[in-house]
Amino acid sequence: MVSVGVVGLGPMGRAIAYYLVRHTGHVVNGYDVSEEAVNEARRLGINNAVKANATNYDDLKRIASENDVIVSAVPQSIADDVVLGLHGLGKPVIDLIFMWKYNEELARKLSSGPIVVPACGWAPGLTNLLAMAAASELEVVEEVGIHVGGNPVDPKPPLYYELLFSLDSTVDEYVRPATIIRDGKVVSVEPLAEVFGFNTWLVNGDFAEFYTDGLSTLIVTLPKYFGTLRGAYERTIRWRRHLEVVRVLKDLGLLSDFETAKLVLSKSLRPGVNDFSITVVEARGEIGGDYAVVRFEGVDYAQGGFTSMARLTGFTAAVVADLVARGEVRGEGLTPIEEAYMRNKAILNQVLNALRKEGIKIYKTKTAIE
Repeated sequence: MVSVGVVGLGPMGRAIAYYLVRHTGHVVNGYDVSEEAVNEARRLGINNAVKANATNYDDLKRIASENDVIVSAVPQSIADDVVLGLHGLGKPVIDLIFMWKYNEELARKLSSGPIVVPACGWAPGLTNLLAMAAASELEVVEEVGIHVGGNPVDPKPPLYYELLFSLDSTVDEYVRPATIIRDGKVVSVEPLAEVFGFNTWLVNGDFAEFYTDGLSTLIVTLPKYFGTLRGAYERTIRWRRHLEVVRVLKDLGLLSDFETAKLVLSKSLRPGVNDFSITVVEARGEIGGDYAVVRFEGVDYAQGGFTSMARLTGFTAAVVADLVARGEVRGEGLTPIEEAYMRNKAILNQVLNALRKEGIKIYKTKTAIE
């Protein structure tokens, strides 16, 4: 019997462990430095949850010794060290945050040894898989666009937003430049410098979106497989009124750096539980000489005690961990999920079918215009 460890039992980690317990036959072990998080995990049926500190090497060795596959859901500040430590101890690792921004130095350190699937949550993660799958259906790939966002169902002033994932990651979206591909070149754009309107049949509402730094490993993998690619980006969707407020804060200099932005936003951001998350991933190019678009899209809502963002992030990571445990996803060293897909395209349906077990549905359309 395979043992799967989940390191970090915050909202995302609990969702990972919950899915693994409910839908796989694996032994599931959970670890967190917080007694409160451990107790909350046990209340969800994750009985093998114990206290451990992933930054303590002795604890990390114990975690490695007790598991065949490990999912890291630790905070961004320690993710790199935890992943590198577990890899050095010879364990396959699936991670939510590691290499959120592609890092060549870290990639070299992970060029061999057990598989490491980086940035494998919702966005990046599921969106990487969908982007590569959409592009693969075109004969000529020109542009790939990722449009994602988790938002409160009932936005309230002053920010018209709620804290739906970690504060640090939320703040990061407003201060960290986004790496995108434009005119065939990798470029950096300032967050909130450009804001676009956004509409979808999935949800009624007045939305807008802005560039965020979520392409992750797609910065490398998309050009590797599609030499005609001219553009690729991720944009995060928010209620329009939220972005209007945030842009005013930015213009006033209150989002000038991470620490200042964190101090300002933390005063008004409160934890949210009733949210919805939009996913739209599309590739544009040609099929048979005609302009064509391949699109994956869906919307998910909070349920079962989990926010939609925790469901999409945690359940995706859990599904990939299960596929690694069963040998369906294989690789040596650093293996982005989209790279695994190019080696075994059955992975797409395996992931989407598994997510449907929890009511997460992603729809595909292909349109060609003569």
